[in-house]
Amino acid sequence: MPGHRTTVSSLRFPWRWLEWLGLAILVASLVLVVDRTGWLQGPNRWLQDALMFLQARPADRSEVVIVAIDDKSIAALGRWPWRRSFHAQLIDRIDKDGPRAIGMDLLLIEPDQRFPADDAALAAALGRSGKVVLPLMMQSHNAEPVVVGPLPVLRRRAGALGHVHLAIDDDGVARSVYLREGLAGRQWDHFSVAMRKIGEDLADAPPRKGEAEPADADGVPAWQRSRRLTISFAGPPGHLRQVSYVDVLDGAVAPGTFKGKYVVIGATAAGLGDLYATPVSNRSRLMSGVELSANVLDSLESGRSMAPLPARLNAAFNLLPALLALAGMAFAGPLAALLLTLTLLLLPVAAAAGAARFGLQFAPAAGMLGVAAAYGLWSWRKLDAATRYLMDEFRRLHADGRMAGPSGAALGSGDFVGRRIDAMGQVAQQLRNLHRFVRDSLEGLPDATLVCDKGGTVLLANAAAARHFGVEAGAELRGAHAPALMEDVLSRADHQPVVTAERFAAGAEAHSAAARDGAERELLVQQAPSFSGDGEHLGWIVSLVDVTPMRQAQRQRDDAMRFLTHDMRAPLASILALLSLQRENPSALAPEQFQERIERHARKALGLSDDFTQLVRAQSHSYRFESCNLVDVLLECVDDAWEATRRHGIEIVMSPAADVAHSRIDRDLVARAITNLLGNALKFSPAGSSIRCAIEPLPLEWAVLVQDEGPGIDEELRAHLFEPFARGRAGFHVEGAGLGLAFVKTVAQRHGGKVVLESAPGQGSAFRLVLPRA
Repeated sequence: MPGHRTTVSSLRFPWRWLEWLGLAILVASLVLVVDRTGWLQGPNRWLQDALMFLQARPADRSEVVIVAIDDKSIAALGRWPWRRSFHAQLIDRIDKDGPRAIGMDLLLIEPDQRFPADDAALAAALGRSGKVVLPLMMQSHNAEPVVVGPLPVLRRRAGALGHVHLAIDDDGVARSVYLREGLAGRQWDHFSVAMRKIGEDLADAPPRKGEAEPADADGVPAWQRSRRLTISFAGPPGHLRQVSYVDVLDGAVAPGTFKGKYVVIGATAAGLGDLYATPVSNRSRLMSGVELSANVLDSLESGRSMAPLPARLNAAFNLLPALLALAGMAFAGPLAALLLTLTLLLLPVAAAAGAARFGLQFAPAAGMLGVAAAYGLWSWRKLDAATRYLMDEFRRLHADGRMAGPSGAALGSGDFVGRRIDAMGQVAQQLRNLHRFVRDSLEGLPDATLVCDKGGTVLLANAAAARHFGVEAGAELRGAHAPALMEDVLSRADHQPVVTAERFAAGAEAHSAAARDGAERELLVQQAPSFSGDGEHLGWIVSLVDVTPMRQAQRQRDDAMRFLTHDMRAPLASILALLSLQRENPSALAPEQFQERIERHARKALGLSDDFTQLVRAQSHSYRFESCNLVDVLLECVDDAWEATRRHGIEIVMSPAADVAHSRIDRDLVARAITNLLGNALKFSPAGSSIRCAIEPLPLEWAVLVQDEGPGIDEELRAHLFEPFARGRAGFHVEGAGLGLAFVKTVAQRHGGKVVLESAPGQGSAFRLVLPRA
């Protein structure tokens, strides 16, 4: 029914995108409404406060110094209030150091009744300095605003006046100030602005761009505010440099401390002055009013202030992550959608941090809510669609008779979720049973079996396949490309790869071939197609039947027959012929010559028999492994060959090597293998030449080297040199059945090692018996 499925897909496709469009409109509306109404102002403020540390500035670079009326000064000068003559002396001492301006954040609104002359002394000190700013503030009297300022005598001599009001938000946190406040016809600069104007002689200069923005009167019609400034705090409470009041009064402060600085005088001692919660405060430490004024002044002087992002830009930046979340979820899977959601939830926070570095305040809570809503709505929609699809499929399988289970009526009882859980549990159990049946059947096959897709990628592999390819479990073979996995499996007919990409791409036809792999195993490779229930070609089943033992038994039988019928028969037949000749013609051969020939053929037959016996022993013997020093074994074999080397006029040279080369071996068989290599070298070495022997260290193995100076071995002979009954080199004929090197190879393989040959015609041959280290 392909046509029917295509029709359903074509109907579902636009409906899916209509659903997505509806969700996008819903989420966008939610983001814009929340951003516009400020419903999430609390979380936005919390984040903006948390990012205030990005505005931190080193205290030693600040132009502001606080002269603190602290606990130390209270202990030294007595309880507050102090005599105003102390203030006069303080201003004189600070003024001598050349400050830019002095801000005295003390409300001196009543005359000193105890020491009336002190008011005049303080006024005189203010006049001498000309740089002192005094505070004023608004109070409400009978619902009308009243300006409360310093004494007239002090007011006339002050350099300037400035208000010290703060704009406290509804959560009780002081984040901003208004740089201009006052009555309709008379307004004052903020205390810090007044100090800057004195310090920079900017009494008539316009405010810096970006320092303020318009603000309403906050419910007091006669009192007006403007140029709101969000404070860029230099650091937490106590961050800006502070000097104790009494230290300045006693002259204990180093000269130049106030030179070119803005000096703010105010109370920080416990119980004196007001304390405020700020974005950089914690619950246990609030910030004094004088330090708040100092931070405002430092913010203005450094040109660092915080300004909210324009409303439209803030809304756009909130809308962007929500729409990106919906766009990504339309294509992403569950895990990718979750990771995308987490990323997009963190992205607005990162954007707010980036904006804070440039003095802008981004309110990202609406966008983060939109991302969370998008994830929740789209996840619900996908879950609902998946549930409905699975239930439809369950009913279809039940109707087709492919799955046993309750009918549709039986599924109509219980709640919505319970019905689906029960139904899917039954389907899942049946699928598990089917999967277990297929898996056990596959695992139970004695031959290596791979289930591949049409392109040759391994989907399943049984335990026999894991053993065949040398891995722990068949799961490790999943995803491997079968042609690459079996590239060393070559046909015995043409020595070409049997399992190829072309074979997988060909038609769905079964194929089998006899082959041999790189480990010299004899294999029967069978490749059969697999089909779906509708007859569609889905993939391949490749099995590798290891017929090596059968082939080996067959070869051993053939070798034994050949040995008995040819190699052993030849010397025995020669002995019988000599005996027959001696009987018929006793004078044909001298007795000595007759005996010598009989002995030679008998020894040849005995040698062939011994070689064959040793090879059979190497192939079937139960090895006795023990830790041995290969250096000792090699020296023993060289000593045994001394007489033969002297007879041939050949010298054996031992190359320098380690004194100890331990390996777990069957000593007798390894010694016989080394003797065979030495005997082979003696056969083909010319008189006067030398044979080099050595123990060479490899990363995980030892190599026993036997190298001669003989004629070398042609390339076509090397391929069959280690097979039984392979004899001779180019231009040479030697006695023997050709079993010596076959014995060496068998012993090496039974020890988990190998034999490596390096040779070229006319350049000698180097045999290396490689054995694992102990």
